[in-house]
Amino acid sequence: MNCQTLKGMFEHGSFPYLMVQIGICILLTGTFHLFLSRLDQIKYVSSVFAGVVLGPVLLGGTKTFQEIFKDSGGKALMEIISNIGLVFFTFLVGVKTDLNMVTKASRSTIVIGFCTFLLPLLFNDVILVVIRKTSKLGQNMNDSLTFVTITISCSSFYDTACAVADLNLLNSEIGRLGLAISIITGLSSWLYDFTHTLYIQAVSMKPMMLLLAWICKALMLIVILFVLRPIMSWMNTSTSEGETLKEGYVSSILFSVMGTFFYSQSVGIDPLIGPLVIGLVVPVGSPIAAAVQKKLECFVIFVLLPPTYIIGGYHVRAFKVFWNNFLVVEIMMLLSYFARVTVVIMLASVYIQMPVLDSFCLGLLLNCNGIFYLLALMGMVEGQLISQPTYTIMIFTNLLITMLATPTVKYLYDPSRKYAGYQRLSILNSALNSELRILACVYNQENVPCIINFLEATNPVTTDNFVCIYVLHLVELVGRAASLLIEHKDQNKNQSTRARTRNSSEKIINVFNQFEQQNQGYTIGQCFTAISPFSTMDNDVSQIAFKKRTNLVIIPFGELDGDANHPYRAINRSVLHKAPCSVGILFDHKNSSNAIIDVSSCHNVAMIFIGGLDDREALAYSMRMADKPNLNLTVFRFTHINTNKKTKKDDELISDLWQKITNTENIVYKEEEVTDCADTTSKIKCLEGSYDFIIVGRRHDSNSPVLNGLDEWCVFKELGLIGDLFASSSFQGNFSVLVMQQ
Repeated sequence: MNCQTLKGMFEHGSFPYLMVQIGICILLTGTFHLFLSRLDQIKYVSSVFAGVVLGPVLLGGTKTFQEIFKDSGGKALMEIISNIGLVFFTFLVGVKTDLNMVTKASRSTIVIGFCTFLLPLLFNDVILVVIRKTSKLGQNMNDSLTFVTITISCSSFYDTACAVADLNLLNSEIGRLGLAISIITGLSSWLYDFTHTLYIQAVSMKPMMLLLAWICKALMLIVILFVLRPIMSWMNTSTSEGETLKEGYVSSILFSVMGTFFYSQSVGIDPLIGPLVIGLVVPVGSPIAAAVQKKLECFVIFVLLPPTYIIGGYHVRAFKVFWNNFLVVEIMMLLSYFARVTVVIMLASVYIQMPVLDSFCLGLLLNCNGIFYLLALMGMVEGQLISQPTYTIMIFTNLLITMLATPTVKYLYDPSRKYAGYQRLSILNSALNSELRILACVYNQENVPCIINFLEATNPVTTDNFVCIYVLHLVELVGRAASLLIEHKDQNKNQSTRARTRNSSEKIINVFNQFEQQNQGYTIGQCFTAISPFSTMDNDVSQIAFKKRTNLVIIPFGELDGDANHPYRAINRSVLHKAPCSVGILFDHKNSSNAIIDVSSCHNVAMIFIGGLDDREALAYSMRMADKPNLNLTVFRFTHINTNKKTKKDDELISDLWQKITNTENIVYKEEEVTDCADTTSKIKCLEGSYDFIIVGRRHDSNSPVLNGLDEWCVFKELGLIGDLFASSSFQGNFSVLVMQQ
């Protein structure tokens, strides 16, 4: 038996040189992105630049690189890996694409999306006719311009989604609208391309060959829709909530993807259609989608896709571009981009009353192309539909437009800008007998008991002073490209099916619905589920708080002994910074029980008042809570023993508290004089074990004699000095803490 070893790099082996090139491409992409991301550039720009550097314009033009590829056959192997990478990448795109966005799109979105494709296409056709009549171009250039017109008029949903995600705008207004428009535009582009291809096939192919080709396509679609789709649905239902998909299931799906690829190649149809359709029939956000993304995404993007960018760089011929050709293609592309922006500005302003500046940013986003634009150009240049100089012009013009568009959008569009006029929407500035609106945020089911218990203590005694509760379940975006905000309608509250109970959001919502039923007439609940990346979850919180005009956002802190860099902490900090109303961070002490307290039980609440805006907000909330007869409130005011320095606003609120004390028996006010921060800590520690809930303000003057020195020991800055003190391991007992910021 003969065993032959692969040739090494010094023997001009193809595989080692391929790995070197892929490694260089990954290194260059990372290096470019490290610097360009600071200029708000998307990852696609860095990847294309890396491919260009390895192309004939720079490194690929050196004799060393040319000899390597000539002797080792590395280019052929690279094309094979590139094709495999594109198969799985296309499958992943299908997995992340939610076709329900088309059926749920509003009429105005459909009109804008369709016109964003059609009007620039018609405009480009007019420009093409004018150019052909006024310019003397060669036959090859004339033929190329037809495909240039089609390409620059089309767009891809996934390319737009990548640009929006890289700019952290997935759940912003223009991000959601841009994705909804782009999927309509992409569908229109696909239908146009489908019709155009069908026409070419009808003209160039024999009727029998055309019929056989369509029979082969139909057979593949039938197998995917009526065999693979039911099997994947069964895989989903057989996977319990929280359980990862079995390795055998994932492997069988990936084998199916490769099977459709080989089948398509053998019968002569587009090899990417099968993987795309399989991806589309995978339920969006399902265990299958999450498992496939987890298994494939990093490997495909960082290992299998770089050869595509390298091959794309091979076709760049910057030194063969002629001025006349450059001018013609450049004029067509720039006018097309301008037409798309103009159409979006006009239609968005008319149909949805979007501000002109936001419409302009939306138009720029829709002009940002990505890898599918590159693939379209590569397909045309390899099919000799356009020349390499034309390809070069289109690549660099698109890069220039994208590089100008993304920082412009980032600079001009701020999702939190519209909240600026509502910063004073708080509890302190609302009337005592007015409706109190609270947005309760939940990360997972473990957060529910703590929040339910606290909301129970918040309930008023009469319907003249009721509390309106909004619930927001925050879910990480996995297995889909677009963020999603689900509003759970009232008519769906009592539905109970096996599918719903398996869903964690529905379980959380059911608990809050039961809470509402037990407190009928006191709490009005509306529930939402926001599916978005951790980096932009704060936008969902701020948007709902803004639209519902809430006075307070309550958001859980997470595990006190958890990872210091956990995404929940970053979300909480962003909410504190951007929310259009007061914010309360709620946490259970580590010894606290997860059980929900009986509604008839008595609650003991302590409020620590040192002074300042946040403490006044916390005291105002505590006074609202004290309207409940089975709640005992104790307010502790800490002052320094050697100073009588007090603010007028603090004293005014304390006076209001005294007036309330004269009318009720469940409020106690105590003043505590302390000498230093150690004395403050000692007296606060005496509270442990005596209270169910403790309310504190977040921000204080760290130079105050009462707190001076505590900042050196503060671990959780978002909890403030007093909140961090209660979160420390030195405190024992079962209690919950609400840290408030106005």
